[in-house]
Amino acid sequence: MQNTFTQIGLGTSTLASLGKSLSFKNAKKLFDVAIDYNIRTIDTADTYGSGDAERLIGKITKGKRKDLFIISKVGYPYLDVPRYLSPINQFGKKLLQGVGIKKNFTKKYIINNIEKSLKRLNTDYLDTYLLHDLEYSDISKYKEEFMDAFYMIKKKGLSRYVGISSNNIDLLEYSFEKNNLDVFQTKMIFNKKSTTFNDLKKKGYQVIVNSIVKQSLEKKLNIIKILEKFDIKKDYQQAVLIAYYTYKHKLDCVLVGTQNINHLMLIGGVYEKYEKNFYELFSYMDEFFL
Repeated sequence: MQNTFTQIGLGTSTLASLGKSLSFKNAKKLFDVAIDYNIRTIDTADTYGSGDAERLIGKITKGKRKDLFIISKVGYPYLDVPRYLSPINQFGKKLLQGVGIKKNFTKKYIINNIEKSLKRLNTDYLDTYLLHDLEYSDISKYKEEFMDAFYMIKKKGLSRYVGISSNNIDLLEYSFEKNNLDVFQTKMIFNKKSTTFNDLKKKGYQVIVNSIVKQSLEKKLNIIKILEKFDIKKDYQQAVLIAYYTYKHKLDCVLVGTQNINHLMLIGGVYEKYEKNFYELFSYMDEFFL
């Protein structure tokens, strides 16, 4: 993949969410900091803010498209009305999802929605397009449809890569033998015996993790004492854990969902501050985990 596919990515699920959305000014500051710290992978979805996240990203990144690696996703129902009616968008999305209208992975729906996403993002192409929260039942129902859609999307140059976003690890196991997908996005696997990520990498897939550190995990494993032994300041501890798991599992990208500029700067700056100590620190952490 191109060099804009960075090891740390910015998640945007709350960028334009009702009651949590950022103004254009504050969102632009967040993206400027991300780029300054070489966080150039941007993860979004058509349903985030019912399209408003994509609209905001498209506005912010105007003139910077070649400097970014943009991922979007498809599948969840949402309303699609102009931005000035966004409250209707978001209440409508919750209503659609609340009454049990299921995800849609038909060929027609996927093609129609990537074209809408491209328009909102103000770009001619995506770097990666993913099926959003795919489940086993979706495979049996839609497999031929979404694979046909992916073939057309890549043939037309609408997305350079395609793949699956799912926190269902068993589904990833199923997908090992499928060589017509490029990318898998999933949650972090903390089971020390799991070979899922290694198996995916051996098959040539790119692995993106969207949830990597939980406070309860830090306390349970008593990791903080190890980090303090290496004089890792408290503010940087979570960032070092992200770096460790990325190294340990040879992950291609870890997504950080934050609106806090200082938090983003800590994560982006951890390599510059502590990278010279990583080998010794990670070796010590390996012994602890194993």
